[in-house]
Amino acid sequence: MRGKAIGICLLFSLIWQPCLATQTITHDSVAAYQPSQADLRLIFSRQKLFWPNGEPITVFILQPDSSEHRQFCIEVLELTPYVLQRRWDRLVYSGTGDRPKIVSNEQLMKTLVSVTSGAIGYLVSDSVSQGGDHEGK
Repeated sequence: MRGKAIGICLLFSLIWQPCLATQTITHDSVAAYQPSQADLRLIFSRQKLFWPNGEPITVFILQPDSSEHRQFCIEVLELTPYVLQRRWDRLVYSGTGDRPKIVSNEQLMKTLVSVTSGAIGYLVSDSVSQGGDHEGK
């Protein structure tokens, strides 16, 4: 009987994993704007540079090689990080655009988005507490 209980506990621990939500966050100045998935793809690809109110968009991302960035790209943008990187490279090398600003962790992302007018970023966590949060998917 004890062996069955241990087996069930092990099985449960292998199956159960915390569900992490991927959310975009925006500065309060643009929090009323709810970008569609297509808009998010354009914004994070640096092809859409201004909000509907005319304010410039500042994009913040986590480290491009991080698992959080990969999760955001795949779940929200439905792009691989490689494709996104190629788009940024093309803009930079042609002189027509720039890459997003890279931050080292989610706490810094929240801070920079909250103090940078027109900013957008994302969080991959189970709890987000900022006025401009939008569920990614």
